[in-house]
Amino acid sequence: MSARVTWIGLDELRASLQSLPADLVDAATPLVADTAEDAAAEIRAAYPARTGRLRASVRVVTIEGKTGAVSRAVRSEAPYARFYESGWVAHGSRRHIPGKHVVVPVLMRRRRQLVESLIGVVEQAGLDVRR
Repeated sequence: MSARVTWIGLDELRASLQSLPADLVDAATPLVADTAEDAAAEIRAAYPARTGRLRASVRVVTIEGKTGAVSRAVRSEAPYARFYESGWVAHGSRRHIPGKHVVVPVLMRRRRQLVESLIGVVEQAGLDVRR
């Protein structure tokens, strides 16, 4: 017994599937960039304005991956940013100064928002997302 299957539109389907990653990257890139810039602005606003150096040290850095995908990283580059975030012991007095914990909560919240936006992009491309 033999069977025969004729698939109409297979070439079009293959072409669509091959272009899907590039289309998704194109749709996701501005979302990632905007989220990083928004997070950086929120961190700057939460930092004290005493000298302005801590605020001025917040940067959005572009990282290019091997596959051509582009990501963003938000960094607080002041040498003392870690102490502001985590806290420290004042020299000589052994008094503990608690950290302010600005960066991590902002980035976690913004990352959750970004994931929801990216799920929307994937669903608009016709894929089902299970949570």
